[in-house]
Amino acid sequence: MSESMDPIGLAERESESVGGARLLDAEDAVAGEFGCWRLVFVVGEVGLESGGIVRIGTDSDTDWELPQVHDAGGADYLSVRGPDGAELATQVVDLTAVNLVNTGRALVEGEEVLVTFGDTSGGGPGARSQTFIEPRRYFWIEVDVDGSGDFVPISARPELSVVGGDAVRLVVVAPSDAAADEDFRISVKAEDRWGNPANAYRGTVSISGAGIAVGTDEIEFDDECGGVVWIDGCRITETGEHRVVARDADAGLEGVSNPIVATETQSQLHLYWGDPHGGQVVDPYKIGDFFQYARDVAGIHFAGFQRNDPAISTGAYDVQQKAEREHYEPGRFVSLPGYEWSATTDRGGHHNVYFRRFDQELRRSAHADHIDDWDLETDLPHVREMHAEFRYSDVVVTPHVGGIAADLQYHEPAIEPALEITSTHGQFEWFLRESIERNYKMGFIGGSDCYTGRPGDDQPGHQLRRYQKAGLTGVYATELTLDAVLAGMKARRVYATSGVRIVAAVSADGHMMGSEFSTAASPEISVKILGAGPLERVELFRGLELIHCEEMSPGRSENRVRVTWEGASRETSYSGVVWDGSVTTSGGSIKNVEKIRFDSPRSEVTESSDSGVSWSYWGCGYTSGLLLDIDGTDETGIEVALTSDVIASSQYGDHGKDGARRITFAAADRVRIPTTLGSLVNGPRRVELGQLDRAVAVEMAPEPGPQRVEFSVADDSPRPGINPYWVRVTQSDMEKAWTSPVFVDYVAPV
Repeated sequence: MSESMDPIGLAERESESVGGARLLDAEDAVAGEFGCWRLVFVVGEVGLESGGIVRIGTDSDTDWELPQVHDAGGADYLSVRGPDGAELATQVVDLTAVNLVNTGRALVEGEEVLVTFGDTSGGGPGARSQTFIEPRRYFWIEVDVDGSGDFVPISARPELSVVGGDAVRLVVVAPSDAAADEDFRISVKAEDRWGNPANAYRGTVSISGAGIAVGTDEIEFDDECGGVVWIDGCRITETGEHRVVARDADAGLEGVSNPIVATETQSQLHLYWGDPHGGQVVDPYKIGDFFQYARDVAGIHFAGFQRNDPAISTGAYDVQQKAEREHYEPGRFVSLPGYEWSATTDRGGHHNVYFRRFDQELRRSAHADHIDDWDLETDLPHVREMHAEFRYSDVVVTPHVGGIAADLQYHEPAIEPALEITSTHGQFEWFLRESIERNYKMGFIGGSDCYTGRPGDDQPGHQLRRYQKAGLTGVYATELTLDAVLAGMKARRVYATSGVRIVAAVSADGHMMGSEFSTAASPEISVKILGAGPLERVELFRGLELIHCEEMSPGRSENRVRVTWEGASRETSYSGVVWDGSVTTSGGSIKNVEKIRFDSPRSEVTESSDSGVSWSYWGCGYTSGLLLDIDGTDETGIEVALTSDVIASSQYGDHGKDGARRITFAAADRVRIPTTLGSLVNGPRRVELGQLDRAVAVEMAPEPGPQRVEFSVADDSPRPGINPYWVRVTQSDMEKAWTSPVFVDYVAPV
């Protein structure tokens, strides 16, 4: 079998007789940048008959720009040049495949076809590469010699590396807790604009942090570090709450770590960070890269490789299990064994399955057409069957929205302790609310569900199906082992964040998040939050009722206006909203514009002047917006106008051959909000749009609040029965956290 397993199961049929290929351009591709790549296909000994097809694809679910064939002077132009007298038609199948169809004479052994991705000879800038790094980006080539539909892969696949671009920021990762008697590590990543490690960055970075001895005043980024430098042997020198600062003064780069809670002695429970739904890659031989990225680049403590089960061949699962075992390092990194049980919504929808032991049997929801069928009888086609199979086992299962939404009418409390409410697909608070409405005792987690091989800090790129950066899960566990991490998840000692390492501790009468206890007294809820940035508000809920809110902002700006929008299109997968909007002023001028949570590169400010700003924005669920510094008076007019299109249904796959899938759009909201600077002093102007939290707001921007808050609330009116108390944290930058509830069974006095 070749080094790269063929994604449709033809690897054992690969042959030199159908041809070969080579790349003429050996330089690395820079993520998200334009370039030109020339591929030569050499006809094999069996030739290529008239009607034959050469298919050039990749194993990546990539956001490489779709090639175009109509404008030789434009971006992403794909050209094909065959030998004299040859006629080759070009069909762009999708982002991952191009067909070269021989419509003329037969080609014979040794003849060559030049395929140029991003041909610049007509004046174009080249092709835009994918936005994520990939050490081995294959050109996967297979040949249908006579047009019969029998594709045979070539033996050797040309490959290139996709590397990070220029550094635009420094990212510092530290443990969330540390004790005086233990050493710990911190990492500093030079990051490009797409979230990749900027491996070409060379700089000297100073390190500082009050209350922490990091063992060095500065670090060097060299040829070997790959854009990430780890500092070992760090220790706290005083208790309290600390942050580490990294700075490259010459390049103007700076990063501040997540908060570190420093204690005199070790706590019984530690806060670990992970991406349990780290997503998947097609080629199983890249799973090792996947776990290495999670551990060494993202700096998370645990990650799960969750491939959709119908697509997992027996051989691929063997490779996955080997990678899971090899990368499990108790005390440093936990690779979570498991897979994604991936039924359609009518059969239960997508669920993540985690094993507390390695080398467990794969029980699929179904088999894809190309997967070996010798074990069809082991399938679990409906979620009821999956629940029944695992009910009395040590398996942990978490439903999610992702590619196909889970149906929460089906729930097995014995094995489903939590549900995923945030990923690169979006934020799904409706999913959280549904679990509470159904009186389920479930916690909340976050992940990436990415295809880019970057668990722990993935970004959405240009994909139509991804809108925001990855979420994270914080778990309170006794130690960093497979059993302890999943025990923490099973006990619901978990919480979700939008991707930042907010420290959250919530308890009721001393019982921490995830706990369940009974009381006849009014419970007292204690909350402690350490933000990864300035806090705006911390909200305490009893079920779906807001019972307390800590407004953290010390006041409102006098001349900075904040415009925000939020919400999703529907309670299912692919539920994004495209917002096109503008702000115009009269009697004043806009001096500066800052973006809030423009995670997707499809989101951009399209025009900006003294009198107005326009934008186009893609998102799903979370709050985004703009900060505008306006020079004016109380009479200065401000008008906000937004038009939205919602992802309403699905389009047809494979050019109409397959069933409905993916994305189409429908016109939705049209809203205009006129106001003045003077009016906004009296309070926000907010319009609720009526569907899935969609809303638009205009207000004077809150001043950044402190990064820490601690408070207690006695609930004098608990409901008889189960009361789930949970907290939602919102930072000034609209990053969020959602704690799992404490479930208080209130026994009303007789």
